[in-house]
Amino acid sequence: MAHDTEEHHPATSTYLKIFVILSVMTLIEFGVFYLELNSALMTWIIFALSLAKFVLVVGFYMHLKMDDWRFRVLFVAPFIIMILIMIVLLALFSNLTR
Repeated sequence: MAHDTEEHHPATSTYLKIFVILSVMTLIEFGVFYLELNSALMTWIIFALSLAKFVLVVGFYMHLKMDDWRFRVLFVAPFIIMILIMIVLLALFSNLTR
């Protein structure tokens, strides 16, 4: 018995495009460390890129984009909590605003 959801999955070319986008984002993350940026700005750039990479990986490679919304909540809620904890810890140890 074939699954009806199989037809909703992206094509191989879509996965390759996502791979290229993730690779470029990773290179940008490495490049940010070599720029003479304020540490607070660098932190926010890394947070933004990690959020975008998380959305791409979870959405496409883990197929959550095509699954029920409750599965997305299981991944997004802990990610938001983790980001908030990281922000609080960075602010607590003065690494966020230096």
